[in-house]
This record gives sequence, structure tokens and C-alpha cells, in this order.
Amino acid sequence: MRALLWRVLQPAFRLSPTPLHSIRRKILSLCGARVADNAKIRPSAKIDRPWNLAMGPLAIIGDEAEINATEPISIGARCVVSQLAILTTDIVDPDQPAGVPDPAKRRRGSITIEDDSWVATETLVLPGSVVRAGTVVGARGLIDGELPGWSVCVGQPARRIKDRGFVNTEG
Repeated sequence: MRALLWRVLQPAFRLSPTPLHSIRRKILSLCGARVADNAKIRPSAKIDRPWNLAMGPLAIIGDEAEINATEPISIGARCVVSQLAILTTDIVDPDQPAGVPDPAKRRRGSITIEDDSWVATETLVLPGSVVRAGTVVGARGLIDGELPGWSVCVGQPARRIKDRGFVNTEG
């Protein structure tokens, strides 16, 4: 039922004016997503199964980002999933022969992006990955597994290159 509802409502989601995030939040919620009242999702974002998506307060999904959620995807508070990023919870082993699907050669798993994290442009997040709180992943990274908290990570696969600290701007 929710898949049919998403199919019917998806054109309204895609055609909604960019500033009307509340309409897109409502559409996603009607289809089973758990989206905070002030999360922002761009109309060009591609979400295949909204009922497996959870977004915290002030979380953002950018233009043309792809959310392939055959398993749950959790995006924490104040997180950014930048434009053209891909979060996928289901992949096929690339060494599998073409045209011969083997369920044993699939990799599935949920994705968790904890609070205050940023997944930059064109980053690929693979099934079972966890981005710990406060982590920044550089553009075109590949996340395969768990990244440490409060760090800056880059590369394919992404690895920690330095800590990410706070700057206290209060007097």
C-alpha cells in the first residue's frame, strides 16, 4: 500500500517548489518516513522507499542525492547528505556472473549517519556503514564500514586523516 502511495505522490514531491520543504516532509511522512519538522529535502532527491528513512532535526538531503533504502537509513540531527551522494543498503557482488542473480552474493545492511555529520558531494555509502557523530566525509569518498567520530575522512575507501575539533566562539 505505501509503495503505491509513494508512486502516486512522488510526482508532487518532485514538482514541489524548492522552498516548500514542508510539503515534501508531509509527503514522505504519509509514505512512512520519520522526518523531523525542520528537516530539508530537495525536490530532485531520489528516494526509493521512504518508509525506511528517518531524518533528525535540521538534517538535509541535497540535490540529486540518491537514497536507496531497501533496509533502514537513519540520518541524525544537523546532518548533511550533499548533492549527488548515494546511500544504498543493497548491492550485488561485482564478481557475480551477469544475468545469474544469486541472493547469497548480495550485500544488505542498514546505514546510520549520526548527529552533526556531513557526507559530501558524490560520496557513496555502502550497506552496513556507520558514520559516527561529528564526522565529515570529503567529496567523492567511499564509505564501507564504520568511520570514527569527530574526524575528517577522505578517500576510497574513506579513512580518517585528522580530528575535527570545536572552535569556541563564545566570549
